[in-house]
Amino acid sequence: MRIEKIIRSALIAFSILNFQFSISSALAEEHDITKVDPAPPGTVIATPLPEKQRRQMKKLDIPELAGAHQALGSQLIDGRLPQPVLDYVVVEHNVEQRLSIFEKGLVVMRMTGAGGTTMFKRVLIPDDALKAYLKSASADALAHVNKQDVSPPDTNRRSLLRIYRPDGEHVELTFDPVGVIPKTLGDQIHPIEDLIRAISLDRTVTSSVADYQPKVGDELVSDDRKSWRVERVMNNVVELHCIGQPMIIYVDKKDLANYFVGKPVASNE
Repeated sequence: MRIEKIIRSALIAFSILNFQFSISSALAEEHDITKVDPAPPGTVIATPLPEKQRRQMKKLDIPELAGAHQALGSQLIDGRLPQPVLDYVVVEHNVEQRLSIFEKGLVVMRMTGAGGTTMFKRVLIPDDALKAYLKSASADALAHVNKQDVSPPDTNRRSLLRIYRPDGEHVELTFDPVGVIPKTLGDQIHPIEDLIRAISLDRTVTSSVADYQPKVGDELVSDDRKSWRVERVMNNVVELHCIGQPMIIYVDKKDLANYFVGKPVASNE
């Protein structure tokens, strides 16, 4: 009987410890406001689409982002910045698109356009997707493309493809994106352009607001640059008050990423 009590006590203690560990792990992984990216002036969620196309997009999967997940918080690897793998830049007049791929599948995309609009997104793609992109775009393949085979960059229009070798050295090529593109170059840039398109249209996995768990007092910035404060969280519905204006909205948690681009930029940033 004494042994049974000891065993029972041990099981209870183990269950409590395991429960406490589960709680602490859940709290550590919670997607709170600290993991939401700041939204500088001009930040937009995604490439604007007509309402009809926007409704259709909600029903479609984007194959380029299959298996991808959010890149939240610091992406340091053993305390250091991840090594660059690939850079692709397209500039046309005052619009610039830049996509960079780093080790471990980190993809960073930045778009700047007229009026100071900016789109900044990060996402982690799976290993098989990373290998597929690097198979089509490699330093050796790019080195075999001669400058004479492409149209030279124009004053207001140019592209740059830079691919890094494992030792940190890189190969790069600048060219006119609407000029002559030989097949060897096209095979490398077309998958990257598809990835840019996918990321620019996405409003979920590439947004740090997606799956964010709001708390009373949190502040968010909407797509129209207004600031909102979370006043109540009722199950899956969030009540937000516009800061400085007498407006109140109610948004489902799962839809926050469709309306908000991030949190306000801290005064010291």
